[in-house]
Amino acid sequence: MVRAPDSGRHIHAGPIPRLGGVAVFLTFTLLLLACSFLAAKGWVSGVSSGQLLRIVAIGAALFAVGLIDDLYGLRAWPKLAVQVAGGVGLYYSDIRFNFCGTHLAGSSTWLICLALTVTWVVLICNAINLIDGLDGLAAGAALFSMVTIFTLALGSRSDIAFATAILGGSLFGFLVLNFNPASIFLGDSGSLFVGFILSAFVLAESQKRATTLDNIVVPAVAFALPLTDVGLSILRRFLSGRSLFGADREHIHHKLLELGLTQRQVVWVLYGISAMCAVLSLFLLKPYDVALIPVGAVMLMTLFFGLRKLNYHEFGEFERVGKRLGKQRAVCARNIALRKAACPIQYAANSQEIMQLLQGCLAEDFDGFKIVVSDKFGRPSQLSSPWQGRTLGVTWNESRDKIVYMLDLATETGQEIGTLSLFQSGHRDLLIDNDLIKGDLRRSVAFALQRMIGIPRPPLPAAPDASDQPVLNPGLARYIEREV
Repeated sequence: MVRAPDSGRHIHAGPIPRLGGVAVFLTFTLLLLACSFLAAKGWVSGVSSGQLLRIVAIGAALFAVGLIDDLYGLRAWPKLAVQVAGGVGLYYSDIRFNFCGTHLAGSSTWLICLALTVTWVVLICNAINLIDGLDGLAAGAALFSMVTIFTLALGSRSDIAFATAILGGSLFGFLVLNFNPASIFLGDSGSLFVGFILSAFVLAESQKRATTLDNIVVPAVAFALPLTDVGLSILRRFLSGRSLFGADREHIHHKLLELGLTQRQVVWVLYGISAMCAVLSLFLLKPYDVALIPVGAVMLMTLFFGLRKLNYHEFGEFERVGKRLGKQRAVCARNIALRKAACPIQYAANSQEIMQLLQGCLAEDFDGFKIVVSDKFGRPSQLSSPWQGRTLGVTWNESRDKIVYMLDLATETGQEIGTLSLFQSGHRDLLIDNDLIKGDLRRSVAFALQRMIGIPRPPLPAAPDASDQPVLNPGLARYIEREV
């Protein structure tokens, strides 16, 4: 079975076999079974256990599903269901995070522990699968993570340490053929199997460690690169409104390629990050919680500056929302001013009052406006306000860099009245909500023009009580009195 570059997200140029996972699976399984046989004969000890064999048995099911996907193709949901089933199988095989029973109490403890176990398995399986986008990347990243697993298990779980060494040797032999230019791919069979086995090794080894730091934080740091990629993928697709299971070409390695690096350069850069994460995770094995501070600082700085360099457009929205929240008080003030002006505009006595009211509620956000009455009502007339812009210090018709918001004005029955144009410098932030401009302001100006032009319309609503409404000027008050 070979894989041709049938999608824009594929990097390779020609058809390449994608059944490297079969070689990894067979090498690992046969060697482990041979060691189990030797252990059963009493010739060796500490290299196998019933728990380890249960892990391999469940992992074989994930390998089979991945192999079917490689040969015939599967949708995302069946693969996810098998991963969840694998996590449930581990839990009921007594392979789960040990801290659940130590630090959690209550009748729902089992449910929390089951959810954490399944979540961990699904995350690691998909993390290894998603990062498998360049020659040698997934296998190399997994090897660096195994350094931490092997170190953790060496003193407490010799069977897990031995199995990790076997898996590491299997992957290293495969990496020789998978490094750029690759002659074979790992495929979904390999990535799902390797991801599941590594997640299960972490769960099995954690039973000998009671602290949350050793149970979760240390392995999470060791898998930081693939976990970051899968987390970014979920967040990116959610923010963009796309399917969480859809494929794209915006993973970390793709972004590095867009920066001009070659495939080998990208792989070496990510190998370096994986090695750094493995070393940082080993620092956390010291019996001092203070090690969390420098390790956390390095991880956060790498993540922050790395994301900025990769230029993910989706995360630019966070910066925009942050700025908006910082100006929320000003946003509320502008919106309130527009709402307050909307009603008096409808009852303005003349065009000058409309100008005054519009200027009062729009001057903070816009550099000017223009109302053009349609020529269907005789000679077109322009009601404009060239007030001095408070931010730029120029009038709207003098600004070279401006944005025009043009709103069509119509009656309740849809009859055209004219247009309202709002002018704004391209360097200014619009703090008034667009919905208020397109809704309340637009209707109020259209209502005022409809009345002033004399277009037939439904009966006017009862005029507001002058004592309850803010009177902006004597002319408006006199007009309301006349209407009443």
